[in-house]
Amino acid sequence: SEAGVDQRMMAEQSHDKVRKMIDLLPEDQREVIIMRHYADLSFKEISELTKCSINTALGRMRYGLINLRKMMTEKQIAL
Repeated sequence: SEAGVDQRMMAEQSHDKVRKMIDLLPEDQREVIIMRHYADLSFKEISELTKCSINTALGRMRYGLINLRKMMTEKQIAL
């Protein structure tokens, strides 16, 4: 249906905006968010790959999400 197509297009636009904002994050935060959400890795796997503790990986994720929320608020993007 036409409503379904519109919803899909809006979702794609939102995902594109989020991807662009992720690119603006500091590398360590961006890396953890990509590994967690796009590669579906556990924090244990992320900590092994990035050679940091699980707590450091969790902290990077937390700060990355905080920064994304700030950017979304500034750009008035709602998901």
